[in-house]
Amino acid sequence: MIDPKTIAYYDASVDDYIKMVSRETPDTDLQSFIDTVPKGGTVLDLGCGPGNSAAMMQTAGLIADATDASAEMVRSARERFGVNATQARFDELDVVAKYDGIWANFSLLHAPRSEMPANLQRIHTALKSGGYLHLGLKTGDGEKRDKLGRNYTYYQPDELKALLIVANFKPNTDRSGCIDETMSMSGTHDPYMIVTAYA
Repeated sequence: MIDPKTIAYYDASVDDYIKMVSRETPDTDLQSFIDTVPKGGTVLDLGCGPGNSAAMMQTAGLIADATDASAEMVRSARERFGVNATQARFDELDVVAKYDGIWANFSLLHAPRSEMPANLQRIHTALKSGGYLHLGLKTGDGEKRDKLGRNYTYYQPDELKALLIVANFKPNTDRSGCIDETMSMSGTHDPYMIVTAYA
């Protein structure tokens, strides 16, 4: 589960976070996700943050659910963006074959490494057969807090691919990049990977 200090940071920083991440149109990754799932499909924004991405999914004609462990992020998703958002931890995902796609964009990196196999299995169970997963994580090793107090778990591409295969996913695409200081709440350069897979 996400540690309380990390959740407290997001509860206190929702306005700043909205200014940092919100946009009016999907970026390349979100547009690819929208284009890949079936038209009018049902999707989950897992760790939705303020709700902007889920709102764009809705605008594109998808039926979007959203969850986040932060009460204030859920409030933002509901009240500012009109999203069907629920406060929930990753380990509370308990639906079966409901979703055509799950968007987990830089959210699962806040869970301990020991919980990733179970989290991926729950996601697989929640997806319909052939459902689509988008997963964004920071690249590296170990677990540590950033200077804002948020706890992160870092992964290497081969490690993540192996975890996906064990959870019965079929890895699809992967790419790497670096978040620059203008898009990082902590003002740091953070290497990352974007991985997609099918259930």
